Amino acid sequence: MSILTAIFQAVFQAITFIFPISENGHYSLFHNFAGITDATPAAITGVIHIGIAIGIIIAMYKLFLSLFNEFFFTFQDIFKKRLKSTPPKAARKFMYYTLLSFAPMILWLIPFGSRGFLFDFLRSSAYNGNLLDDGLFFLATGILVVLCAKQLKLSRNNKNINLIFALIAGFASIILVPVAGLSFIGGVFCILMLLGVSKKVSFRYSFVLSVPVLVVMGILEICASSEPAGIVSIIIGIILSAAVSFVCVRFFKWVINNDKLKFFGYYDFGIGVIAAVIGIFQLILN
Repeated sequence: MSILTAIFQAVFQAITFIFPISENGHYSLFHNFAGITDATPAAITGVIHIGIAIGIIIAMYKLFLSLFNEFFFTFQDIFKKRLKSTPPKAARKFMYYTLLSFAPMILWLIPFGSRGFLFDFLRSSAYNGNLLDDGLFFLATGILVVLCAKQLKLSRNNKNINLIFALIAGFASIILVPVAGLSFIGGVFCILMLLGVSKKVSFRYSFVLSVPVLVVMGILEICASSEPAGIVSIIIGIILSAAVSFVCVRFFKWVINNDKLKFFGYYDFGIGVIAAVIGIFQLILN
């Protein structure tokens, strides 16, 4: 049964994380209908998150190789005291801004009373026994995606990532990652597009930003789990999630280039309305 679970989760997590349809939101729907209120992640969930990160790296390997080179060359320039005398290339600026976007995420460690940290508090919306808030966040994601789809049709985006945009993406990520109904990659991409950043840069930035988040999240989930995953499940989870995420990254690029993004927005609207209506009935019945 654990092997079947690994197969299902690998496909499910990769699809819902890569596309703007909220992995956490779908998990919340499943947990709600299954009557599960335990927020403790399973080890296989963390393994698959790491597998998704691997798939993204493989799908965009040239970009990641360039960024890794710039990262290490930066230390070389610091050691040789030529960092200030050497104007940073576009790839190095991209790398700097990516690192800057992680700075606001330190706010996740703010203590939040009995709820734990801020991250735990935001994540708890998926396990509160009511779907109203999840439905509203799905609707918010749908609005964001539809607006982004309209922006894509205008073809007026020509800005590059800068200090302000990097910080906006970082602060937005504080709620995009843990809140059920919101999409991290889709949210960052759409926000940057609406700010006027070019389609190519927005696409790359959202995926590059997701890889460290996925790896750290995966490690924490593995460590927090009380039930270790089996070796076979781990192998299947990593390989399958990496393969599915690789395909999804390429397909997402096709979706963006062929004016199909709006359909994900319509999907979010549909799920959001259904979840919100159920949530209202849950409030009435309780």
